[in-house]
Formats: sequence, structure tokens, C-alpha cells
Amino acid sequence: MATRCATMLRRYCMIMRQNFSKSCEDKLNDQINMELKACHQYLAMAYHFDRADVSSPGIHGFFLKASLEERDHAELIMKYMNKRGGLIRLGTVPEPVGEFRDAMDALKHALELELEVNQHLLDVHALASKENDPNLCDFIEANFLQEQVDGQKILADFIRQLERAKSDTGDYLFDKYLISAGMHQAKKREN
Repeated sequence: MATRCATMLRRYCMIMRQNFSKSCEDKLNDQINMELKACHQYLAMAYHFDRADVSSPGIHGFFLKASLEERDHAELIMKYMNKRGGLIRLGTVPEPVGEFRDAMDALKHALELELEVNQHLLDVHALASKENDPNLCDFIEANFLQEQVDGQKILADFIRQLERAKSDTGDYLFDKYLISAGMHQAKKREN
């Protein structure tokens, strides 16, 4: 029964599929899993900073919002895949890093992760261009590329601010700052 359903699903997807290569589908599946990896990493970071022995509510909130944003990105790509007739394949999400020395350590890790996610997006765009898929190029440009650059800049700025502070008091003040400002704008979640 399961095989019959899978065959029917593939046939339906093929009917609506146009100019959407298997290699682009595979690359988008990789991107979904990259976004979910970032989601889990930011969730681990958020709850590290929520621990009683760390108690940094601003940083907790910052990374919690980042986690939700990455999950939203994964869902956006999945909706797009369904529109294009692709098949979604969720992979295993690697275990996130769960311990950080301080806010600086976590922010540096976050910046490295954002650079990795951005490189994956650039690779998707390059492949879509090579495969002559302007719709996929437009989707990546309209929904991800500028946001990635903006997010990297904010993380780099936060790291620089903490470098200037270089103390537990600096971490405390930075945490208080994050309670009122952050890289994540209040957006309505689409359901």
C-alpha cells in the first residue's frame, strides 16, 4: 500500500513539474536540512542561556527568535518545493553544540553557522542559474539572500560590541541591550 501511494504521489508531482531539475530538488532538500540544523542549534543556544547558572534572558530571547526564523525558512522552502512538484526529504539533524563559555563564544558560533547557511543558499542559486531555473533564482533572491547578509552584519556588530566590553559586566549589559533590540524583527508567522 505504501509503495502504491508513493508511486501515485510521484506521478502527481511529475504532472505539475516544469523546469525543476532533480539536482535543484536535491539541493533544496539539502537547504531545508541546513535550515533545520540552524533551527536546532539556535534552540540549544537559547536554552543554554536560559539555564539558572547562566541566566541571560536577552540572549535567550535572541536565539529563540533565531530558531523560529530558521524553522520558518525551512517551512517556506518546503511550501515552495510542493508548488514546484518536488519531493521533500527530511534528513537527520546533527546534534547541536550545547555548551558555550559566554555570549561571545555563542555569537561567533552563530556567525559561522550563518556563513555556512548563506554559502548553501549561494550554491542553490548558482545551480538554479546553471539549470536555467529563473523561478528558483527569484525565490532565493526574494526570500533569503539580503536577509542573510543583514543577519551576518548584525552578528558581526554584536561580536565587536562584546569585544569592546570584555568583562562579565559587559556581557550583562549586552544581555540587557538584547532584551530591547535584536536582529529579528517582529514578524507575523504564516501558518
